[in-house]
Amino acid sequence: MDPTKDISASEIEKFAYCPLSWWLSDFDDEQTPELEEGEKKHKRMSKKIHDILTHEEKAKENETNVLYFAIAASMVAVLGLAFLYRPVLDISMILGVISLIWLLAAVYFLYRAETISTESEKLLAERIILVFAMVATITAAFMIIFALIEDAELAEIVGSIALAWLVGATFFLYHSLRYMELAAMAREKHGIGSSDIVYIDELDERPKMFISKRFGLRGRPDYVLLADDNHIPVEVKTGRNPRGPLFSHILQTATYCLLLEEEYGKPPPFGLLRYESSQHEIDYTPDLKKLVLSKLIEMRELMETRNVHRNHNRKGKCIHCSRRSKCHEKLA
Repeated sequence: MDPTKDISASEIEKFAYCPLSWWLSDFDDEQTPELEEGEKKHKRMSKKIHDILTHEEKAKENETNVLYFAIAASMVAVLGLAFLYRPVLDISMILGVISLIWLLAAVYFLYRAETISTESEKLLAERIILVFAMVATITAAFMIIFALIEDAELAEIVGSIALAWLVGATFFLYHSLRYMELAAMAREKHGIGSSDIVYIDELDERPKMFISKRFGLRGRPDYVLLADDNHIPVEVKTGRNPRGPLFSHILQTATYCLLLEEEYGKPPPFGLLRYESSQHEIDYTPDLKKLVLSKLIEMRELMETRNVHRNHNRKGKCIHCSRRSKCHEKLA
């Protein structure tokens, strides 16, 4: 092993499990059935997390369509009323007032967009401004049309069009609610809550590698959540489900916390360690950070001395080790 190379978070996990298993993994390119099954489970897990983003994106698209169809239906319906009751109602004056209200609302959200701090809220405010401005423009256009036209037969045609637009809005509303339901179910299943998913490690299209040049460290957490401006790494273990978080898994999760601290300049308050039926918050404390860094020093020293041995007397560890067949110190 090259002591000058970057050490990965997964290597730290292997080292914490057993230094000899970590050492052997660098010389063993054989893909064992256990590793292959682990990759398949990881791919399925990544797809499920990615599906949450897909469902939420489709829900937003359908929400937008609902809004556009509802606006169109409303405007066309008012147009039909104008054709029928123009002698009774001064529709053009009413629409002029409505148009002014929508424009004032757009100005208000424009002000909010400039004073809001988070990027996601700014994007939402900008979308609202666009919609409000569109409605105000359409309303103003109809105001001019209403002032010039009066036709009962045309009103019936316009009413039918308005009904069709409302049916379309209902269609998109159903699909929006369905996608949101699927996303909410997946979030609950994976214990994500309402946090934004900002990073997913997918085997088919590998995302960016988090790298700390200062510590010679690298890694990709399974995914990263953004909660209250904190980037929270999540490590998912798809194998056996222990009673509590394993030491090696805690160190791996803490390593991802360190990498995200280096990346964003702010330490996460904790990392999440997920097993099949349990989830644990691993507090990212100064002592845990020091422990990760001390393991890095140990690993680099062993890379130079090459004097690596098993550090335990637990048969259970050897039985579950994927390097057992190549290990000369394995327990019977």
